[in-house]
Amino acid sequence: MQLHHALRLAPDELSVVTLVGAGGKTSALFRLAEEAVGGGRRVVTTTTTHIFAAQAEQAPARLEVTPDRPDAVDWAALEAQLARHGHCLIWSQPGVRSAGAGGGSTNPTLTGSKRQGLPPLVVDALAARAGDLGISLIAIEGDGSRRRPVKAPASHEPVIPDCTTHLVPVAGLDGLGLPLDEPYMHRPERVRALLQEEDVSTRLTPRMLGRLLVEPYGGGERGEERGEREPRSGARPAGARLVPLLNKAESAPRLAAARLIAQQLVRQSQAALIGTVGTGSRTAVRERWGATTAVVLAAGKSRRMGEPKQLLRWQGEPLVTRAARIALESGASETVVITGAVGEQVEAALAPLREMGRGRLRVVHNPAWQDGQAGSVRAAVEALPAACEAVLFLPVDQPRLPAGLLRRLWQAWRGGSDLGAVTVDGAIRGAPGLFDRRFFGQLRQVQGDGGGGRLLRRYAAEVSAIEAPVEWVADVDTPEDWRAAVDRG
Repeated sequence: MQLHHALRLAPDELSVVTLVGAGGKTSALFRLAEEAVGGGRRVVTTTTTHIFAAQAEQAPARLEVTPDRPDAVDWAALEAQLARHGHCLIWSQPGVRSAGAGGGSTNPTLTGSKRQGLPPLVVDALAARAGDLGISLIAIEGDGSRRRPVKAPASHEPVIPDCTTHLVPVAGLDGLGLPLDEPYMHRPERVRALLQEEDVSTRLTPRMLGRLLVEPYGGGERGEERGEREPRSGARPAGARLVPLLNKAESAPRLAAARLIAQQLVRQSQAALIGTVGTGSRTAVRERWGATTAVVLAAGKSRRMGEPKQLLRWQGEPLVTRAARIALESGASETVVITGAVGEQVEAALAPLREMGRGRLRVVHNPAWQDGQAGSVRAAVEALPAACEAVLFLPVDQPRLPAGLLRRLWQAWRGGSDLGAVTVDGAIRGAPGLFDRRFFGQLRQVQGDGGGGRLLRRYAAEVSAIEAPVEWVADVDTPEDWRAAVDRG
C-alpha cells in the first residue's frame, strides 16, 4: 500500500507529517511527496534541522528563505513553483539575505553539503496559509541520524512543529542485532539510557527497538513509570497521531522481526507500519498493524425462529458462545458481543468464555435493539476503544463460519484493504464484513436491518472480496433452517 494511504491522509484536508528517527526518514519524506503529487495534490517538503544538498535535489523545485525576516516565505514564488511542479522543498540559510521578494530565491544552486531547515514558527505560518495555496500536505524531517539505522533523541532535537498532525518515528530493521554502541547507533549513550542498559556489548533486540520507536514521544510504557530520570525531548503536539514506521523489511527475517515488534506495540494500543520505503518497490508499506475488534451481533429477538437462536446449541455449545470463540480465534485484539432482547441469558452463556478470554471478551448491551441490526452496529462502534484501527462484524447465526475465513479478512486489512467481505458466487454478502476506521463515521449513521452491508455494496470497488462456499455463511433464521443445518452436521 502507499504511505499516504497507510497514514490515512485525507485528500481534502491539510496533513502535516513530521518524520523523526533514523533508517529511512528522507526516503519516506520524498516517497510521501511523490505519492501526493501523483494523486494531484500540492505538497511542500522541508526540515526543521538540516538537509544534505544531494538529498534536496530529489525535489523538482526549491525555495530558499531567510527566516529572520517577518515575510520569511515569498508566497508568490511558492505559488508559482507549486503550480508548475506540485512539489516544492523549502529551506533556509540563517544569517544570509537571499535575493527576491519576501527574502527568498527559487531553485538556488546547491553548493556545499548541507542546507538549514525552517524554524517551527515558519512551518506553522506555512500551515496557516496552506488553504490559500492549495497545499494538502506538508512533510517535514524533524531530526538527523548521521545515516545510522537507529537513534535516540537529544535535548535539542527532534524539532516538531505544533501544527503536526502525524508524527512518524522511523527505524531501520537493519539495526537489529547490532551492539548498542558506535558506529552502529546514533547517540548510543542516550539509547542505552532510554533502555536502561549499561552493557555496550548488548545487542539491539526487537523489544528494545519497539521501545525506542515510541517511548520518547509518549507512546508505550512511559519513562516515568520505570523511574527513569533521563530528560525527554521532541514532545508530540496535542492531537498529533503517532504512527511508527519499521523500515527496510525487504527480507523474510526482517519482516518476521517487524511483526514481533508490531505485535508488541499493538498490545500497548499503538499502531505501527512495516515498510520498504526507498527500495524502489511499488509497495511503500507492506503491512499495517493496530488494535482491532471483532463484533458479534447477538441482540435480536429471533422472531422467525420462535426462540432465542443465540442460545441454540451447535455441537454442544450455544451459537453465541461459538461465534464469540471464533471471533477470539480470528486474531482480533478483542471481541465484543452486542446483546439485546435476551441479554441476561446471553451474558450467562458467555460467562465461561469470558473467564478464559483474559479480558479480550466484552459484552455490550444495546438498549435500542428493536431498531434492528443497524442499531447494534451503531452501539458497537460507540463502544470501540479509541485506539481501534478496524472492526469486523459477524452474525451470531452462521454456525459453519470458520475462524480461518475471519483471519483472511484481517490479513487483507493489514495488507491495505479498508473494506473486506465474503462473496458467494461473486455476490458480496453483508456479513461477515470488515471496516477500517476511516468508515467509522459512516457506520455510526447506518439505518435499518442492512447494517454495514449497504456500505460494502456502495463501495464495492474498494472491497477485498474472499470467495467462500455458501454453507460457510448460511444464516439460520427459521426452524427449517436450523433443522437443515443440524441434519447436514
